[in-house]
Amino acid sequence: MTEASHIPQQLTACPDCDLLLQTTQDHHRMEGRCPRCKAVLWHSAKHTDTISFAAAISGLILFYPAITLPILKFSMVGQNGSNSLIGGIYRMWIEQEKMLAILILLCSLIAPLMHLLLTAVVCLSIRLNHFPPHFPQWLKYKCWMQSWSMLEVYAMGIIVAYVKMMHDGDVSVSGGTYCLCALLLCVILSSQYFYEEQAWQHWEQNKPA
Repeated sequence: MTEASHIPQQLTACPDCDLLLQTTQDHHRMEGRCPRCKAVLWHSAKHTDTISFAAAISGLILFYPAITLPILKFSMVGQNGSNSLIGGIYRMWIEQEKMLAILILLCSLIAPLMHLLLTAVVCLSIRLNHFPPHFPQWLKYKCWMQSWSMLEVYAMGIIVAYVKMMHDGDVSVSGGTYCLCALLLCVILSSQYFYEEQAWQHWEQNKPA
C-alpha cells in the first residue's frame, strides 16, 4: 500500500482549476484569487465567524416559532383556516403523501436545523479556540447539511400559494410568515459568512496532538 504524499501547508489548490499556488500566512490576510481562472481561494473578511455564529444562534431561536406558528390565514366561502409548516407536513402524511412529507421534513426542517446547529458549534469552537477531536466531522456534516437545506424552496411555495389564493378569498399573512422570513435570512447569513477554508486552517493550527 502506498502512503499519501505530503503536501506542504504553504500550497493552496484552486477549487476550480486545481492550480497549486505557493502562499504564506501573510497572503491570507487579503483576499486571494487564482491567477489562472480568477476563482476566490480565500476571503480576508474579519469577524466573519462572529456574524455566522450570531446568525446561527438567532436562527435556532426562531426555528420553533417558524415551524409551529400559522403562516397563512384564509377565509373562503364562510370557512376559516390556517396552516403552519409542521402542520402541512402532518397533513401530507395522513393523506398518504408520505414520500413528499418525508422529503419536505428533511429539506425544510431537519437539514436547516442541523445546519444551524453545526454552524453554531463550529463557530463556538473557533471563538473559544477549543477544537475537540470530532471537529472535522462536525465541519463535514455542516457542509453536507447545508447542501440539503432548501428552506427557501418552501418559502417560494408560500408566495405562490398566497398569490393564487388571494383572488378566491381573504388571505392574510400571520406571525409564522415573519418568523420564517427571519429564519431564512439567518440561514443565508450563516452560510454566506462561513468560510470552510478558514475553519480548516484553524483546525490545522490548533488540533490536539
